[in-house]
Amino acid sequence: MKINSIKPTVISLILTILVLSKSADAQMDNQETSKQDVVTTEQQDQVVQQHNNYQHKHNYKQHNQQEDQQKNIEAQRVAFITKEVGLTPDEAKVFWPVYNEYESKRHELRKSFKKTEDLKQEDFDKLTDKEATQILDKQIIEAQKYLDLRKEYHAKFKAILPPVKVLKLYDAEREFQKILMDKMRQHKKTSPPPSNNK
Repeated sequence: MKINSIKPTVISLILTILVLSKSADAQMDNQETSKQDVVTTEQQDQVVQQHNNYQHKHNYKQHNQQEDQQKNIEAQRVAFITKEVGLTPDEAKVFWPVYNEYESKRHELRKSFKKTEDLKQEDFDKLTDKEATQILDKQIIEAQKYLDLRKEYHAKFKAILPPVKVLKLYDAEREFQKILMDKMRQHKKTSPPPSNNK
């Protein structure tokens, strides 16, 4: 009788141990899976970080190349204008700081102009009359700002250089711009098209 009453208790105890054991195994499996997920997430983070580092280096390199190219163009402009205008060393010493100031302001205006010029012709028909009027008015305001800047520095150039050399300056600017555009067109013709490797 005692043996029979012990049997269900032992069986119940064994079943409880088995259930607890399975539960513990399931928890360990969950922890392993969780660890694998963490490793996978860490690996993903590393890949993303490596990609970001590569992009940063690539963008930095590209930025440096553009900066170097810009410096090279500026050096060529200085040499070209100095030669074409026939600046003496004393004139150059006074002229270039003023001209560089003018160029800096002109560059800022160009950036402002670019925003309104980015509108493509096929987008014109999508504009309301009010939007079109705002764009037209802004273009006139920007053109006036450019003209005001040119008038301001025209007076400064005449105060620094003889009138004939100011005329030569404007001619040299146009000529240099033309040479630069020709070089860019030539470069586009000789450059290989970008590859579409995917």
